[in-house]
Amino acid sequence: MPKREIDMNVFDAAVDRMQKLYANGHRVVVSFSAGKDSGVCLEICRIAAEATGRLPVEVAMRDEEIMFPGTFEYAERIANDPNIDFNWIVAGQPVVNVYNRKSPYFWVFDDRLDPDNWVRQPPEWATWIEEKHIQGMIIPKRFPPAKGKTLFSVIGLRTSESIGRAMGLYSSRGYLTLPNEYGVRGCRPIYDWKDGDVWKAIQDNQWDYNSAYNVMQRMGISRSRLRIAPPTLTAVGLSTVQISARAWPKWFEKVCERLPSVRLAAHYGKALLQPRRNLGETWEECFQRVCIDEAPDWIAERAIIARDHYTGRHERHSTQPFHQSTNCPRCQKLGSWKALTRTLFTGDPFSLKLAGDVPTILPLEPEFFREGAGTWNGKPTW
Repeated sequence: MPKREIDMNVFDAAVDRMQKLYANGHRVVVSFSAGKDSGVCLEICRIAAEATGRLPVEVAMRDEEIMFPGTFEYAERIANDPNIDFNWIVAGQPVVNVYNRKSPYFWVFDDRLDPDNWVRQPPEWATWIEEKHIQGMIIPKRFPPAKGKTLFSVIGLRTSESIGRAMGLYSSRGYLTLPNEYGVRGCRPIYDWKDGDVWKAIQDNQWDYNSAYNVMQRMGISRSRLRIAPPTLTAVGLSTVQISARAWPKWFEKVCERLPSVRLAAHYGKALLQPRRNLGETWEECFQRVCIDEAPDWIAERAIIARDHYTGRHERHSTQPFHQSTNCPRCQKLGSWKALTRTLFTGDPFSLKLAGDVPTILPLEPEFFREGAGTWNGKPTW
């Protein structure tokens, strides 16, 4: 799908997109994370809502408990704005902790812990909900639209951040998504913005934003890597976690008390998250050792299934042994023992890399790791 130039800058285009939704009487709720992109979406919606007489702007944020200092302070300032109807939501959902192979989830504001052991306390006026998946935050039963109208969830997705996001937007042929299982449609008003557009809008309009970005930039994190998300979510954020130990030492100590594996990750770095092949050991032998023999049971079970699936598929088109380190051209992304070892080492509880490829490997429900924790009741996401 080729790009199409329009006679409008990205700022005016974003405002125009939101004005149309407000003017047509739809219910619009901003999905707020306290990051720069969702913050800009909120301000764009404020402009559009004021122009169409639809203030206050409705906002929903799910509290993740563990976020960089400055994040929830920014959210509280937004919540105190009289032009914002702020819904502070607590779901108690599990979040992936990639630094712990044995127990890869932790529970937000865990009700099985003394609240004093939480990294922080949610506001007293927060709303607790049952839905554990992110799609369950903005739903019609919580934000019912007018008869004949649609509930829209505004998200700060930008295609410049990844090719996957760009292809997802192209496949939906526009900034509005189809209805999800609840009948809610997504709206991505700043999909065509770049990093510079975001920061220019914040500076030109003197909008409030998360002060954690200032600290992260002073600590040497490049503008393209400035992200606000749960720090244990992916291995990509490991360098930021290590920087946070120096940037916010008191906060870091509190996080380590809550999740001891975070300290190990900050100390050992990528060595904690990657398999290490012994001298003279083949990648097949390494796979057997680190993904089966020495791995937690849940990882070993998934590794055996994946091993049998990929080696069996290879045998159907080749008489050569399964490749050691270079992917088989026909097998592609997981066509070697090295690729399998690196993928299965942490287990991938959400099955992000294996979903759809190995039918019998499914995302693991919270109940699997903790009795009574329940299920996602939807697509598993943080």
